[in-house]
Amino acid sequence: MVAHPPMTTTADSDHVTPWIESIAGVPAPSDDLPVVVVGHSAACPRVPMATARLIERGWNVSALVCVDGRFPDGRPFTATDSYGAMLDGLVHPDGYLPPWPRWWGSLVEGLVVDPVARDQVFSEARPVPRGYFDQGCPVPTLPEEVGRAFLSFGPGYEEACNQAHLERWMTYRLVGDHLHQVVEPAAVAATLMAMVSCMEAGRAT
Repeated sequence: MVAHPPMTTTADSDHVTPWIESIAGVPAPSDDLPVVVVGHSAACPRVPMATARLIERGWNVSALVCVDGRFPDGRPFTATDSYGAMLDGLVHPDGYLPPWPRWWGSLVEGLVVDPVARDQVFSEARPVPRGYFDQGCPVPTLPEEVGRAFLSFGPGYEEACNQAHLERWMTYRLVGDHLHQVVEPAAVAATLMAMVSCMEAGRAT
């Protein structure tokens, strides 16, 4: 299942709770099979919160995986001055940032060579409130039996991957660019499944 959370506006002070509750509103699997919560890029800091909320609703969550994004540490994206300054240089007078593919100019076009796939992915990007990146995401305490893993695609999130390793998360590096799940979906899906299987095997021993 893929959740499509609603976008908040510049009038909203809380950009996290509506996102989490929209995910929690997805119907639970009827067969009670184990569920793995996976987030990519800017969704990564919110993955533990989403996992906790699904567990509260009775979902059988076995693991969470952050893919090529910031490590969930509770800090807002703008905790680093350079990131905040970059966003301040992009924000429109109405308080919105342009869709993220426009942040990087021609550099981002090389992430997905196939023009059809690239246009499909980029067309889904929407303007977001600048305040979206100023709000931290608390990291809840999750049950020990919930596996934690971090999958990186390249050097862009090497520091986050190293931090995950220090926190005793399972980590794996799959060579590719930031949108590798679009370029090589089968390889990324197989890697995620293998990581989950390894976590399950580790809990069984």
